[in-house]
Amino acid sequence: MAAVTVSEARRRSDEDRSHRTRERILHAAVEVLTERGYAATSIAAVQARAGVSRGALLHQYAGKAHLLVDAVRHLAERQGEQLAAEAPAAPARSPATDWLTPLWDSFSSPLFGAVLELWIAARTDDELRRVLLDYERRLRVDLHRIAAARIPGGPPPAFDMAFDMTLTYYRGLALTAIISDRHQEKLLSDWRTTVSALLR
Repeated sequence: MAAVTVSEARRRSDEDRSHRTRERILHAAVEVLTERGYAATSIAAVQARAGVSRGALLHQYAGKAHLLVDAVRHLAERQGEQLAAEAPAAPARSPATDWLTPLWDSFSSPLFGAVLELWIAARTDDELRRVLLDYERRLRVDLHRIAAARIPGGPPPAFDMAFDMTLTYYRGLALTAIISDRHQEKLLSDWRTTVSALLR
């Protein structure tokens, strides 16, 4: 019995150590991607930032595309969990557009810069594009679920259309903000008015 207990404890210790290593690698990958861009982000650069051996990194990720997309996915999950924890459901009298602000916050965070780097690189990288498309599909499902939960009485029939239009609008606005955020508050306010009208 003691041998089984020791073996189980060793297995759990190995799993915990592997999990911590993976967290360090993913955190480092997002930092390097955001700071240097996709082209200058290498396995060696992430390895150095994470403070792990090359073998430890390659044990977790064999290629750059999967590493960076998983790093962005990891960050998106953390932000999604934070959004869900902050407002798991909407108060009865909250506006039907209450979901717009936290959704915009996700586009104005460092996460968008990291994703943008991947989008640009995916234009000429077939493997990255394939992995990124899968990530984007799953991200839309998660964001849709969180946004819908903030609408009193559940989402109206036009919600799916308004949600997809909002994703497109926010991506464009976030991209424009890289150069200038002039009129941003007015554009956000105008969009809130538009979505409110769509959801009546």
